[in-house]
Amino acid sequence: LAKRTASHEAAFLLPHLQAGMHVLDAGCGPGSVTLGLAAAVAPGEVVGIDIQPSQVEQARALAAHRGVTNVRFEAGNVYELPFPDASFDAAFANTVLQHLREPVRALAELRRVLRPGGIVGVCDADNGGWIMAPETPLLQQWRSLLERVRQHNGANFYIGRHHRRLLLEAGFVRSEAGASIRSSGSLEATRQQAVYLKARIPGFARTALAEGWIDQATVDAIVAEMDAWAERPDALHAELCCHAIGWVKE
Repeated sequence: LAKRTASHEAAFLLPHLQAGMHVLDAGCGPGSVTLGLAAAVAPGEVVGIDIQPSQVEQARALAAHRGVTNVRFEAGNVYELPFPDASFDAAFANTVLQHLREPVRALAELRRVLRPGGIVGVCDADNGGWIMAPETPLLQQWRSLLERVRQHNGANFYIGRHHRRLLLEAGFVRSEAGASIRSSGSLEATRQQAVYLKARIPGFARTALAEGWIDQATVDAIVAEMDAWAERPDALHAELCCHAIGWVKE
């Protein structure tokens, strides 16, 4: 996640940002995207929040290392943002809604902290456009398991295609949407993609093991299969990333 940049993840939002804006990055993770947003609105300030204190500490360390001073990070919950009404000109939530049981509630809370005429940019994967080839039986089992765990947690595996509707339901007066493809098709890229995919396994496997949907031996086999997939000369990973912008009534 720390390799992600605003120029890539927030490309659809950057044209709407201006110097001097006050911006919220909800679900900022390790802060690499947040710092890019800070550069776009300097001397304005960007506030990054994340529910995981460890991510907040990592983001603070990155900002200090790079000498970025117009950014700050706090632990926070997107359902209950620790800010007054109309505090920000813009907000960004990257790969946040896809994990939530109540995305409209989160979007309404983002709208609350935006000023009249403010904007929010959201981006999530839509796994209807997910490709992992060659897809072996173990990798197919992993994909099915991901969807099952997400559904169990109340999240939507295909939320990207619904962004415009969700924004309108949350009270934004207008929304526009688009999509892009994130892909890995070289040895270096598939190896990196395998590292990312394997890092996600423990969290999902914890639920699957507790529910009895899988055993530890199969989890270990899936990890080994991802390593083998990454080394294949014909490997390809691609996913559809949907984004949207919503506007607050002026």
